[in-house]
Amino acid sequence: MANAVRTRSAQSAAEGVRVRARQNWKRLVILAIALFVVVNLARSVLPTMGIRTPIGGGPSSGATTEAKTTPPATAEVNGVKVLGSGAPIVTLDPGIVRPDSPVTIVGTGFDPGAKIDLVMSTGSGKKAKTMALGTATGDKYGSFYTAIKFPSQGPTADTSTRDITAQQRGGKKVAKAQAQLAAGAAGVAKLSAVVGKPGDTVTLSVSGFSPGEDLAVYWGRINGTPNEVLKTDSSGAVSKVPIKVGISAVGTTSLVIVGQKSGAAASLPFQVLKLYPSIALKPYAVKAMNPVGFTGKGFVPGERVLVRLNSAGGAPVLALQTDQAGSFRSGGFIIPYQLKGAQRLVFTGELSGATTTSSFTVLPYMPMVRTSTYGGSPGTSISFYGSGFGASEAVHIYAAKGKGAKGQLVGAFRTDATGTARAAGRYTIPGDAGDSVLFTLVGQRSGGTATITFKVDNSAGPVDVAPQPPYTLPPDLQN
Repeated sequence: MANAVRTRSAQSAAEGVRVRARQNWKRLVILAIALFVVVNLARSVLPTMGIRTPIGGGPSSGATTEAKTTPPATAEVNGVKVLGSGAPIVTLDPGIVRPDSPVTIVGTGFDPGAKIDLVMSTGSGKKAKTMALGTATGDKYGSFYTAIKFPSQGPTADTSTRDITAQQRGGKKVAKAQAQLAAGAAGVAKLSAVVGKPGDTVTLSVSGFSPGEDLAVYWGRINGTPNEVLKTDSSGAVSKVPIKVGISAVGTTSLVIVGQKSGAAASLPFQVLKLYPSIALKPYAVKAMNPVGFTGKGFVPGERVLVRLNSAGGAPVLALQTDQAGSFRSGGFIIPYQLKGAQRLVFTGELSGATTTSSFTVLPYMPMVRTSTYGGSPGTSISFYGSGFGASEAVHIYAAKGKGAKGQLVGAFRTDATGTARAAGRYTIPGDAGDSVLFTLVGQRSGGTATITFKVDNSAGPVDVAPQPPYTLPPDLQN
């Protein structure tokens, strides 16, 4: 029994030694790990705090390549500040700019809270030209964001670029970016129709220009006075604006839109149809010194229509203005006495060149006359009644005694405003008149001619009638 007790006591003692040995080994491992951590911390963290240590065999004094402070973040990516080189940077968004369009200027790498002047410039040296754009303030990371409207006017140069400089006040930190102007860039245009004639209305939509700029619209050319001037909205576009097809050569031409600030341009092909104007005359037959009126349509709105007589060239007799529908109405003109028979009027659009003609006839004057008595004996005094002559014209009276005799001027009178005469002129039938006297009356302006035969009664013998002196035409009855 006693031996059994001693054996168990020995076993328990041996087990206790083994447990204590395992615990001591674990303590040694933990201590080694702790020492390793402390050493590494002393090597990496303490020097960054300005504390020198000889741990690791490094120098305890003198120069060091370790940074004294952590460099500031110089950019932000998805909301996270990222360390950079520390050199200032400035960028533009967008890089290709248009006058009067918004541009965001982004700067990084400047001192926190510093004032940064923004300047636009062209050229270099003494020829450099600058323009201030504003001032920005660096945030706690030395960055700034500022939005500006890119100037429509500024330093001019032969190039299409402008330098944007960010200069920190009181410091040497400077950064530059280059703005590429969108001069000559292509805009986009669309028409509601691509075929039409001058004066037709089509709708135009454009985009890709600067906000609020004037757009010069040209038909078949790219300079001179624009056919129309439009204004873009805040997005640099124009939507479904009605415009009239301008004057251009018949056939394929171009509609050209040019931005007056941005220099951007857009063009579209357009098929110009020929104009076919028409004229209505009233009346188609008329006597001289009476008006002929006319109406026209189918010309270009707002152009003058030149009216010529019997020819497409030469001096016009009238210039008529068309309305916004390309039409006109005119009282015409008075037909002069010189025009006889068939005549032709030529109507030509001054700008469009569209031409049409219309004809009319000048009717002859065909007056009628009678004597105060249809017959009588020698010595009878007669006067004349006439109608159908020209208004207020002189009428000359010729008398021929006997068949085949030559007429002699024996009198004259003037018609009234209606071309009529009553009891005008005086003539005494001579004693040698024979059996009749032929009177011919001629209007001196109209050329109208009328004749009447006066029958002379048989006197059954000589008649003593004093001969009449030759008629002298008064100057006021020349025509």
